[in-house]
Amino acid sequence: MQLELQKLRKELNGILASDKALKHALREVNKMDIIKASLIARNPKHQEVRVGEILDGQLQKDVPVGDYLFIQNCCEVVKMAYNNIEMGNGVDGNLLRNTYRILREDQDSRYRDDNPVVYNFNHVPPHCADIDERVNRSCRKIYDEKFQDDVIAKAMYIHNAIIDIWPFAEFNGEIAVLAMNYFLLEQGLMPIDMPMGRQDYFDLVAAGLQGRRLDEEYAFFKDAVFLKMHSAIDVCQDVANRG
Repeated sequence: MQLELQKLRKELNGILASDKALKHALREVNKMDIIKASLIARNPKHQEVRVGEILDGQLQKDVPVGDYLFIQNCCEVVKMAYNNIEMGNGVDGNLLRNTYRILREDQDSRYRDDNPVVYNFNHVPPHCADIDERVNRSCRKIYDEKFQDDVIAKAMYIHNAIIDIWPFAEFNGEIAVLAMNYFLLEQGLMPIDMPMGRQDYFDLVAAGLQGRRLDEEYAFFKDAVFLKMHSAIDVCQDVANRG
């Protein structure tokens, strides 16, 4: 599977290498997919949110007002993410705190100082005093060659680790999805838009935190990544041929 992913990544990079306009267009599509994916943590109808139209200034029925602001702030997060990737920065505590700061529209990017129960995932996170060490350890793990060489498993791991730790007072689910997609982009893959119902997502991740249904969760992420890679290649190849 990893060899197939490498082949797809090489094929896509080959198409984009000599076409800056196409590369920019794909980046815009990725931005919308990244934003749409993060909405799964906050909007039961996230798959129906037309992110592109909202960014163009159109209003969409049944989209909460808070989601409009979130979408706008997510654009800044994506811009920051691409800048960090270009500078060679990986997923770490600084990235997570900067993401939280942007989403919260506040310079305060501290970890939570309470000990909540996360009812959506039926989960009790670790004590707040352990957050910094847990975040650092989890982020280091996905870059440890001894961990494993499966990029999708690593992306799933950092997503679940952030849900498990629940480091901030808010936006934790959104940041978990954003971090996962950041890692995929950093590894030369395409981000996914989380093609799953919100409650199904909650149930699957909650089971994963308890060590159950992990194969099912992995299969979902794997299928979503391969689907996005094949779709991106097909569309880009079609555009390139017509150009």
